[in-house]
Amino acid sequence: MSSFRFEQHGTVGKMILLGDAASEPGADYPSSLRAGVRQAYESDIRVLHLTSASGSFAVADNLGEIGNKGSKFLEAFAADIMASYRAIEELPIPTVASVSGMALGGGFELLLAFDFLVAAESAMLVLPEVSVGGVPMAGGVQRLADRVGRARATRLVLLSEPIFGKIAVDLGVATHSASDAELEKVADDLLQRLANGPTLAYGKARSLIRAWSSGGVSAADIITAQLTTGILDTKDGADGMAAATAALEKHEPIPQIQFSGR
Repeated sequence: MSSFRFEQHGTVGKMILLGDAASEPGADYPSSLRAGVRQAYESDIRVLHLTSASGSFAVADNLGEIGNKGSKFLEAFAADIMASYRAIEELPIPTVASVSGMALGGGFELLLAFDFLVAAESAMLVLPEVSVGGVPMAGGVQRLADRVGRARATRLVLLSEPIFGKIAVDLGVATHSASDAELEKVADDLLQRLANGPTLAYGKARSLIRAWSSGGVSAADIITAQLTTGILDTKDGADGMAAATAALEKHEPIPQIQFSGR
């Protein structure tokens, strides 16, 4: 059975981690994830949503039979997974992940590859690897540090401290939090807003943020002109500028704009 399933619901793509909360990933985890990301690339979706059938993302470095195959196999396994995480970050559309239960190890690392993270108040996120003599292998350390800063990342990673949904937003780990009962609604509202938004502008803005994250202001400056050239010539750009100009001339608020993703 595949670890992931991709579904398309109109302009919203959904990638679902299958199995129950106690399931460890199978050997197909990297290939199944990669296939789901490829389907997302090839579709005409305008936002991608990651969920779990169980509500949890219990993907740890303790991979059962996979771990017993030796460190070289596990290193290659993790590198394959991390390549898929990078592919998610390079999608030309915004991405959203939601979690209601536990995100452990590689499951937490997967969530960190998404633009938006909606966490239920009872959710628990943790990188436990260092506490058992290992190190997160799929990019979680650097992505967590990018979100929370060096000092907090040092504490959370070296001490394997759990992060609960209630404080995840305050720490900068999650972008949204919700009560357990409201998690689905909060995620759906965000998805609809993004699906109806200026898709091309979202993609270019994501590229600038990614460039800044890896190389600072100078790196982002270098690609700004290239990314923004022609954006106002697109349908969404032209419609948005026309609506904004008309509203400003009338001294009225800019109205809600219906974007087409083109």
